[in-house]
Amino acid sequence: MKVWRPRSSRSALILTGSVLATVLVLGGLLSATHALRAEARDKYFEQYNRQQLLLAQEAARKIEEQFDSFYRSLTLAVRLLEGHELSLSGKDAIRDEMRKVLDSMTGSPLVEYSVMDQNGMSVGLAPEDPYTLGRDYSWREYYQWARDEAGPADRYLSPFMEMAGGLLRGDKALIAAKGLYREDGGFRGVIIGLINFDEIARRHVLSVRIGEHGYAWLVDSKNGSVLVDPRGSVSGQSFDSDALSRWPRLRALLKGTQRGEPGMDWYDFEDPAVPGETTRKLVGYAPVRVGDRLWTIGVCTPVREVEELMGSVLHRQEVLSGLSIGVTLAGAMALTALLITWNRSLSRKVVARTADLSRAQEELETTFEELLLAKKFAALGRISLGIVHEIRNPLSSVRMNMQMIRRRIGGGSDMDENFGIVEEEIQRLNRLLNDVMGFARPAPLAIESVDAVDLARRVLLLVEKQLQEQGVRLTLRWRTAPSVLRCDAEQIRQVLLNLILNAGDAAKDSSRQRLVVVELLDRIDSVSLLVSDTGKGVRKGDRDKIFDPFYSTKAQGGGLGLTIVQNIVFRHGGSIEVERAPGGGACFKVQLPRRGPPAGEAVQA
Repeated sequence: MKVWRPRSSRSALILTGSVLATVLVLGGLLSATHALRAEARDKYFEQYNRQQLLLAQEAARKIEEQFDSFYRSLTLAVRLLEGHELSLSGKDAIRDEMRKVLDSMTGSPLVEYSVMDQNGMSVGLAPEDPYTLGRDYSWREYYQWARDEAGPADRYLSPFMEMAGGLLRGDKALIAAKGLYREDGGFRGVIIGLINFDEIARRHVLSVRIGEHGYAWLVDSKNGSVLVDPRGSVSGQSFDSDALSRWPRLRALLKGTQRGEPGMDWYDFEDPAVPGETTRKLVGYAPVRVGDRLWTIGVCTPVREVEELMGSVLHRQEVLSGLSIGVTLAGAMALTALLITWNRSLSRKVVARTADLSRAQEELETTFEELLLAKKFAALGRISLGIVHEIRNPLSSVRMNMQMIRRRIGGGSDMDENFGIVEEEIQRLNRLLNDVMGFARPAPLAIESVDAVDLARRVLLLVEKQLQEQGVRLTLRWRTAPSVLRCDAEQIRQVLLNLILNAGDAAKDSSRQRLVVVELLDRIDSVSLLVSDTGKGVRKGDRDKIFDPFYSTKAQGGGLGLTIVQNIVFRHGGSIEVERAPGGGACFKVQLPRRGPPAGEAVQA
């Protein structure tokens, strides 16, 4: 039997059902939209944080390169002091040698060199300071380290400190040091370089910016102290200070950096835009290894600012959501179609944006991989680096124990000659390990515009006295006006220094005129550096081998000097070859592109 119902009741039921169905559909769509929005936000945050991590790793690399440059200058200073007496009577000669090295570091944060004798007395420094000369510094940690613990290959870096006097009075500073030792291993003294930490922070930490309120901070993970704090100023407070106790997640993150690993995270801290308020920040951080020190640099941005970058998409989503609700009340089918279309559009945009960020990340990673793969003998370099680490520590222990046994036996023993042979071989192995380190882990290129003639003059100034003592005359020639060259000045100096010292070794044994000539030829697109000597020359059969790793025609030497020189020249996009000099001897010809190395190698200074 058919049941009759009034039309008004049927319409009400249909309307009610439609409304309920629309509400359910709308609720499901809004829920899915909210989930999609949250997923898009999380992915965007992750990609943004990866960019911050890359910035932190690049800043860490630059800081490590800066300190490598400091220690190279100290090593050069040690060589220049080998023939000098370390006493107040020789302070002028010591000052002149230190001035040469200081001039080669012009423009760097290293502001002073100071030399102490074996008793800890200051016997020479540049710039000269009468207040410091003659004072006793034997109570300093770096002096006791060099006297009691270190060897010729060891490096020292002091903790963060605030200077009470001297050139950096009132500034923050660090001290880098190397010991001075005689050929028999006896302690002669110590040389230190005073480094302006405020300048390090300004160049490599405070200069890092991302967005409007994104900046970097730096901590000493090993000592548990803040060097450049999350407010962007140089401080020095402990991880456990009262100031950080308010921010437990930040303090836990800082303590976690003691593991020496890179990472990404977030923490709550003061809002730089609204003093007194708290904001959440995204951070990417990377370790910085300088000697036995472990620092960590972090790059952070307020979450609010990152969300603003997504503002246009999120705002559009909110507008369309409100419009969807209104349209749904007017007609479920139209609203459903609109929501489906909108969700698909939003999904495509999120996927496209995510794909763009992924491609950007892949391009950055590919660039880094190509730079690494482009290094000559990369596989051999990695193996060599591992061997160096495995040999250096046992070698130091062998040397220390040998010296202790020698002291116990006493002077005049029949074993002195044998001990001397062991000591010389240990020093030779240390020099070889240092060469292997330079070959296995070459520094990236820091490109700048330099005057080629001025660069050559500075190198000649460093080695002229050493060659004079060997009876070798050093000459610089150029045919045209000084050339402007785009290159890594520090590494090209190393190329010239190695070639000139090799030429001096060849010329000093010559039976005729002992001469080394450095000549610069200015061409349209390139600059040529020629280093000639009056030695015996290089045999034709050896010319294709001398650039091979560990191949050497010298009785002493590790066979890596010319390999490193060739690697530096190739990375600049240049070429190097050896031929017979017009008057006999050898002539090494280095040709460098005037505009600098290929784009993949260059890192602007």
